[in-house]
Amino acid sequence: MAALLAVGGCGKRASEVAPAQAAKAHGIDWYAGSVDQAFAEAASRNLPIFLYWGAEWCPPCHEIKATVFRSREFIERSRLFIPVYLDGDAENAQAIGERFGVRGYPTMVVFSPAGEEITRIPGGIDIQAYANVLDLAIGTMKPVPALLGRVLDEDAALDPAECRLMAYYSWEQNPALLEGRDQAEVFERLAAACPQELELERTKLRLAGIHAAIAPPPGSSEPAELAPEFRREALETVRAMLDDEALVRANLYSVLIAGARITSAVTDAGSPERAELESKFASWIDRLGKDESLFRSERLYALLGKMRFERIGDAEAPLSAGLREEIRRTVAEADAATTDPYERQSVINVASAILDMAGMKEEAKTMLLAELERSKQPYYFMTGLADIEQQAGNHEAAIGWLARGYDEARGPATRFQWGTYYIVGLLEMTPEDEERIAAETVRVVGELGATRAFHQRPKAQLARLQKRLEEWNEGGAHAEAIGRIRQGAMAICAGIPADDSARTTCESFLAPA
Repeated sequence: MAALLAVGGCGKRASEVAPAQAAKAHGIDWYAGSVDQAFAEAASRNLPIFLYWGAEWCPPCHEIKATVFRSREFIERSRLFIPVYLDGDAENAQAIGERFGVRGYPTMVVFSPAGEEITRIPGGIDIQAYANVLDLAIGTMKPVPALLGRVLDEDAALDPAECRLMAYYSWEQNPALLEGRDQAEVFERLAAACPQELELERTKLRLAGIHAAIAPPPGSSEPAELAPEFRREALETVRAMLDDEALVRANLYSVLIAGARITSAVTDAGSPERAELESKFASWIDRLGKDESLFRSERLYALLGKMRFERIGDAEAPLSAGLREEIRRTVAEADAATTDPYERQSVINVASAILDMAGMKEEAKTMLLAELERSKQPYYFMTGLADIEQQAGNHEAAIGWLARGYDEARGPATRFQWGTYYIVGLLEMTPEDEERIAAETVRVVGELGATRAFHQRPKAQLARLQKRLEEWNEGGAHAEAIGRIRQGAMAICAGIPADDSARTTCESFLAPA
């Protein structure tokens, strides 16, 4: 379980209700019909499509709603395309998500009038940058996958608009695009293909390459070791960024969240270079943490950056008394100042996670308990409470929170996600309780089977659940219980039409090798 998670109804179809509700809340004329109808209308009117994929509980989704979707810049541009609001719990939403290759919440995709994907827009960029990316996508209508192929296969150069489109692409939301490739090399080649004068975009791409190169190997929390030449070049890229305010602001998360990891990867402990980067990062982190032009959740990330620098080289090191007091004061101020319900979901998520990571468990618990009374999706915060109790060894309380979170979650995909959290909690904390694990697993899978939603996110979660059950059953330790789960699942699968791909997914669950 993790403290920082980081993604239906009666009458009308949920897919028709959600856009109308969103339009009322945000001033955007979300398309009221089905996704297929939206694409047909886009083709007939020669308009691009903006597809938003999110969920009601998702903190980054709430942040987008509280900021970007309320901005004049976005609302004005929304008239230039057909905006489609797709909630992950709407009818057939997960099948549609699978069709478009969208999984993580939120994902925002621009399609051409012909239905070809042009780009995916990342979160975590300022409103003007968001507007600029929309302008680029609408203006160029050149698909990012095609541009990537030209650079990698033909050594083609990118023009300024193409370079900007690549620099602001949400690569993490489309991992298949880079699957099997040396990502650090890909980003370096993209940066080299950009015009020399576009230093901001070239820096963003090089930093993406650095992040890819230093990603910890499986089973480790430490940055990967870099080749000497790449390390020297990475150090110069980081120095150049820290010496330029525009570059810092274009790479906020690299500064606020990843600064310590980058510093650890490109410098040696005790070296002048390490001291130089620590000083420059500290200065920027402190300044950005007080910058009211940033979203409140972004300012809170400055605390995370400070924690990570204090713990550089020792992830378990106790924090200084001064930083603990700053954390306590800053999160309390953010809690008191944030009244908008959309913004609160993101702010409280970040604030409680920071308290937890700082070792201030009781303060985190108090904040989460209070938020249950205010949040429109209180079940979201119950996983954080379960995590705190599990860390403290209070397994009965932890399982109670997981069970309650599942009971209160709404929407088929969301309920299955919270149901898998609950089952994993049982496997971790009460592995001997075969009867309960078997019965509850069949219940959770059965509920999803009733909606035939074995696609995309639930499909991936089902695979992860199977892996955890197989680990639990290592050496046949719980073979009888696994057999009961498999038997129950097959009865559920039998109710799904044979020509529905959901049935194949369902029948593969715990199938004998």
